[in-house]
Amino acid sequence: MKLFRKYKSKTDEQLMILIKDGDHRAFTLLYDRYASRIKAFFYRMLWSDSSVAEDHLHDLFAKLIERPELYNEHSLVRPWLFQIAHNMCKNAYRKKGFETQYLSQLEEGVVYSEAERSIDEGFIKDEVYKLLDMLDEERRSMFLLRYQQDMSLRELAEIYDIPSGTVKSKLFYIRKFVVDRVELD
Repeated sequence: MKLFRKYKSKTDEQLMILIKDGDHRAFTLLYDRYASRIKAFFYRMLWSDSSVAEDHLHDLFAKLIERPELYNEHSLVRPWLFQIAHNMCKNAYRKKGFETQYLSQLEEGVVYSEAERSIDEGFIKDEVYKLLDMLDEERRSMFLLRYQQDMSLRELAEIYDIPSGTVKSKLFYIRKFVVDRVELD
C-alpha cells in the first residue's frame, strides 16, 4: 500500500514522465484522476451521447498509451489532455457532418437524452445548455472548459493558442450571450 500512496502524491506531470517510461500504475492513477471529467466534457460536446463520450474517452487514453512521447515535459498535463479532447471533438464533427445535424436540431428543437431529462438539476441549467448548443463549437468548448472543468485563463490560452486577454474577452461575450438570453419567468 505504501507504494500506491507514493504514486498518489505525484503531480500529473510526474505521472506522465513515468508513463513515458512504461509505468502502468502511473497510467492508472492519471486515468482515475481525469476520466470522469473528460467524459463529461465529451458528453456535452458530442451530442449528449453517453456511449460516444465513453468511446472518445477510451480513444484518448489509448492514444496516451500508444504515444506517450507526444507529451512535452514542459507542458501542464491537464490542459494538454483537454486540448486532445477538444481536437477529437473537432474531428468527430467533421466525420459526422456536424453542421447539418446541428442545424436540423435547431429547426426541430433540441432533443435531450432520457438520462438528462431524468436528472432535475434546475431550470436555469437546462436553459444555459440550450443556449450553449446555439454557440459554435469553439465557444461552447471554451465555456465548458472554463466553467465545467474549472480551467484557468492561462490553461485555456494554452489550449487555444491565443493570449489570455483574448480568452478573457471571448468568455465575457459568451457569458453576456448566455445571461442576456436566460429566461427567468
